[in-house]
Amino acid sequence: MMGAADPARSGWLRTRLPMSLRLLLLASLAVPLGFLLGSAWHDHRRLHAEAHADLTRLSAIAREHALKVVETNALVLDHMADRIRGLSWDEVEARGQDIHRWLRGLDDGLAQISSLHLARPDGRVAALSIAWPTPPLLIADRAYFRRLREGEQSLVFGEPMLARLTGIVTFAIARRREGADGQFDGVLLGSVLPGYFQAQWHAMDPEGQASFALLRTDGQVLASHPSAGNGLFDPPEPGSVPEAVRHPSNTGPAIERFGERREWLTAFRQVGEYPLVVSVTLSLDQIRAQWLTNTTWTATFCLAVALALGFTTWLAIRRWRSEQAVLHRLSQSRDELSAEILRREAAEAGLLQSQRLESLGRLTGGVAHDFNNLLTAILGTVHLLERHLGGADERTRKYLGLARDAVQRGARLNASLLAFARQQRLHAASLDANELVRGFAPLIQRALGESATLVVEADPDLPPCRADAAQLEAALLNLAINARDAMPRGGTMTLSTRTAWLGAERLAGNTDAKPGLHVAIALRDTGTGMPPEVQERAFEPFFTTKPLGKGTGLGLSQVFGFIRQLGGHVAIGSAPGEGTTVTLFLPAAAEAPAQEPGPSSVMPERLRTVARATVLVVEDDERVREVTAETLRDAGFRVIAVPDAPEALALLQGREAFDLLFSDIVMPGGMTGIELAQEAGHLRPLLPVLLATGYAGLAEGPAEHGFEVLAKPYDQAALVRRIAELVTERQRVA
Repeated sequence: MMGAADPARSGWLRTRLPMSLRLLLLASLAVPLGFLLGSAWHDHRRLHAEAHADLTRLSAIAREHALKVVETNALVLDHMADRIRGLSWDEVEARGQDIHRWLRGLDDGLAQISSLHLARPDGRVAALSIAWPTPPLLIADRAYFRRLREGEQSLVFGEPMLARLTGIVTFAIARRREGADGQFDGVLLGSVLPGYFQAQWHAMDPEGQASFALLRTDGQVLASHPSAGNGLFDPPEPGSVPEAVRHPSNTGPAIERFGERREWLTAFRQVGEYPLVVSVTLSLDQIRAQWLTNTTWTATFCLAVALALGFTTWLAIRRWRSEQAVLHRLSQSRDELSAEILRREAAEAGLLQSQRLESLGRLTGGVAHDFNNLLTAILGTVHLLERHLGGADERTRKYLGLARDAVQRGARLNASLLAFARQQRLHAASLDANELVRGFAPLIQRALGESATLVVEADPDLPPCRADAAQLEAALLNLAINARDAMPRGGTMTLSTRTAWLGAERLAGNTDAKPGLHVAIALRDTGTGMPPEVQERAFEPFFTTKPLGKGTGLGLSQVFGFIRQLGGHVAIGSAPGEGTTVTLFLPAAAEAPAQEPGPSSVMPERLRTVARATVLVVEDDERVREVTAETLRDAGFRVIAVPDAPEALALLQGREAFDLLFSDIVMPGGMTGIELAQEAGHLRPLLPVLLATGYAGLAEGPAEHGFEVLAKPYDQAALVRRIAELVTERQRVA
């Protein structure tokens, strides 16, 4: 016994079909029909374009072939004229057998010629290439003979006719012979085979798609393919000669349509400057028949596709209706399960994020505190020296100022670590972004490595902005590291500053920033870029595309939080393969940047050495280069300091005398200190070399490259002592 119908199921069955199924049903008809119409239109254009191209190509080839045949025959007639020049017709007949053999040799070498004739002024043939003795032939009744006798100077082309001796259809190419007085003195002619043209045309179009003809400009057909039968010899009807034949164009084929019941596509080309025209004809009925055949096959295919799509759509509709009832019963359970899964995932993600942040914060905070203790001790020592050396000279105060700057720079970097650990508040103040960028650029270049190039573009009219200098430097360093990782094979990172006005539309969704004037600091790299889905999540905490263990995903989120806390804005633009640009918008400050206290001048113990020599110092860090140079000068050396290896190499290639080269190993400019030392060894073999580096892996000794290396930081007294020893040894050897 059949039970009552399920109300839920019957309700789903009455539900209207979704838009996707309705579109699929419509597409099952529209897509095949659209494809059929588009394919038919495209095939129609293609077939006509191919017909025009074939017609142009075939007519050009046929014209060149006909021109070659005519010019060959003209050359043969010239040879015949040269052979009998100066001979009277009686003399020609007296030498008839020799002239016959000579004509026979010319005839045998040319496949397009049936026979060669020499005719007297009265029309009697005096010599013939195909017969000896010469049979009694008279050509005075030929139209071409009459035209030449009446004064025609150029080549004349006769009508096709059956040859009297061979019974083969030929047409004549004849030329007038003149005597010494310029009067008509006979005719030189060659009988040309139309079949020679027909064979060439058949080779050009073996499938017989086109029709070929060689015509005179008066419409007389000299040769045709396929053969027109006896109609080949019929004179043209008055008014039936096309304009393109009567007045052929020398600039290209004239394509015309003509015919009564059928349409043809014909191209006419004049054969050189001769009164000949080559015509090539294609039937438009053949093109239409091919188009109808192609369209029929396409329509059959489209019908099959439409039936298949319709049947598939019908199956999809049946399946959809059967699934709706099941989906309705499972929807509530699915929603509850999905909500529970989302709650669990959110809880686990939050816990994991909290644990990672707490662990990193503890580690970073502990290291930062220990580092702060060391900086405090150093800074206290500087203060004590300033107190005890209060009356010191300007040089002493300068040296102590350099030490203070180094300690303050370390303090700013340490503040970045404490801010990341959430153990230090921001200290926003008015600052010059250009000055900060220029001062921080060397550290960014070191973070990028030697394979990447840093370009700084600063706006000279930049107003001051409000920011925490230490946190801003940390943000720039984070972005530089991301840029370096995005350029595994090297590239260029551009760090630029400019003024920007942000309106309310630009700041939509950013409640921390206010519309107005901002200072924009942009970092643009030439790396791999990011797809849209990664770009949307770039600022999410712990989101990273780097391999496991290669990144925490906190860099961009830390930058985002720092800028938003300052009341600024962050924008990112990227595309795969086009690099990434991150722009930090900082609020403009109304007040000028505060002036930092000038460095105090305290002088360390003066170092002396007995060695008096010239030392070439190569160091890219300006502060280290200046301190080292002053230390060596204070010890009595003459010092020339340069910032990079290329400049040092230029000095070594000059005439300046040096007693020692002291160089850092890792430097910009494309050449390391080791490479500079090797080049110096080639230029000046006896020059001592001393290298220095702050990288532990490069300070393990001269085992590989053969040069002595000092590890940074090095003791100034030890540096002076070692340089003095090396110079003394060199002077002793010299």
